[in-house]
Amino acid sequence: MKKNTGFLMTLRRTLCAVLAGSLCACSCAGCTSKTADTKPAVIDDNYRTYCEVFVRSYCDGNGDGIGDLKGLTQKLPYLSDTGFTGLWLMPICKSPSYHKYDVTDYCSIDPQYGTMQDFEAFAAACHKKGIRVILDFVMNHTSSEHPWFQKAVAYLKTLPKGAQPDLQKCPYVGYYNFHLAANPQANDRPVEGTDWAYEGVFSANMPDLNLSSTAVRKEMEKAASFWLNKGADGFRLDAAKEYFSGNTEKNVEVLHWFTNYVKSCSKNAYLVAEVWDTLPTIQDYYKSGIDSIFNYPYGNNDGQIIRTVNCNGNEDTIQKYGKNLVTVQNLLTQSNPKMIDAPFLSNHDVGRIAGFVNGDEARCKMAGAMNLLMSGSAFVYYGEELGMKGSGTDPNKRAPMYWNAKGTDGVTQPPPDCTVPQHPFGSYEEQKDNASSVYQYYKQAIALRAKYPEIPRGKVTVANGLSKGCVSAIQKTWRQSSCYILYNFSKSSTGVSLNSDAYKNLQLRDSLVTGGDQVRQQGIELTMPARSIAVLS
Repeated sequence: MKKNTGFLMTLRRTLCAVLAGSLCACSCAGCTSKTADTKPAVIDDNYRTYCEVFVRSYCDGNGDGIGDLKGLTQKLPYLSDTGFTGLWLMPICKSPSYHKYDVTDYCSIDPQYGTMQDFEAFAAACHKKGIRVILDFVMNHTSSEHPWFQKAVAYLKTLPKGAQPDLQKCPYVGYYNFHLAANPQANDRPVEGTDWAYEGVFSANMPDLNLSSTAVRKEMEKAASFWLNKGADGFRLDAAKEYFSGNTEKNVEVLHWFTNYVKSCSKNAYLVAEVWDTLPTIQDYYKSGIDSIFNYPYGNNDGQIIRTVNCNGNEDTIQKYGKNLVTVQNLLTQSNPKMIDAPFLSNHDVGRIAGFVNGDEARCKMAGAMNLLMSGSAFVYYGEELGMKGSGTDPNKRAPMYWNAKGTDGVTQPPPDCTVPQHPFGSYEEQKDNASSVYQYYKQAIALRAKYPEIPRGKVTVANGLSKGCVSAIQKTWRQSSCYILYNFSKSSTGVSLNSDAYKNLQLRDSLVTGGDQVRQQGIELTMPARSIAVLS
């Protein structure tokens, strides 16, 4: 890579000793390259590699069959060794449900997961390892068992027919979107025994909060401040598109308010929102000034990554991959020049990658690497680094982390109504010492992402001349230093010529391969085996 700034020169020297073993020793006779297992130093900013964790299914620390914070703390060496530098915890507050997206107390730990002391110890242990922690923050709705809602409903039941509520007598009525049932609205849920109804977008058990209410906003600020003081480093904002369903302008205002508040408490806090929609809508939401919004156009089974890895050599689809990266980048930075993309492939609401690629190991690996090599903060759903399977009902997508086949070492009981699938590539115990396993491939991809600061932080351009046929080639530039990433989507070996003036001095630095053959460079000729990735500079 070009070393054009003092910062990168210092960084390269720092990483050199750690990474020397991974750099290929090139000569006129040719060279191969393979990513190192060792980890470089972490740049302390908001460009991270996150693991999304469902605490209930991750690790049982007390033997009751339910994952908890003590169990998660016990697995921090694994998470750190894999290379994760951030954790997103699905909701951990008190809740009557197994998934805990219906909160009854915003400043609490659900007893199934442990105590507040357990969380504080967990957060402190994460920070010692350079891992940041963001919490799922559910402010679209509460549980119907939340005291606010219970008090509001109890008051409404005392009103004579046709009478309007007095917020002085019961302010909690103003916390939710109550209205007379005679004036039906979308997502109505009746208040039994009254002529009132309320909005519940997701279910009757999840009444929507009124985020126009100053009192509700104060409650949310109180909760955010509470968790930041307890050691959280930011928040994942659930269901941001439903704060005011169908009203982008109001939703953007909510994100703007909450982002500004959190940043006033902790300027380095990180915020990422769930806006499950198309690129133009996501672009609008970035006008809020929030750090990140999940990149749904690239995630899930119909996203750009899976469409490309499953395209069966369609050259038009392959060449669109890099071009679309540039298009998305340019559109989103128009709305927020400081935005940090948040690529992902799967999460707790969708199926897992192994199902997206019909159990094909090579495509499973390559899709995972494509996600990890995108710019921004990359998110990996727990167990994807093992190629776990899961589809159908929501509980099936949230199966226990597959530590071993014996059900020991913290393996939890499955969530209610979960049919645990047959995982195609084996447990962590079976994969950890297998150099060609899905786990080791993920570990190498994460290490490669950390090794080159340009990969998560760089501006993307298409490497015209290198990008052709079944090879998609991009250049990433950050602080005047560049690296090139080449993806061979073909099912067979492919040659790439570096014969133009722009590329003739490039050297193969690292690679990711899905089979036994390595990427090789002979002068200006590069040979890439099937479904392989090369990094040059």
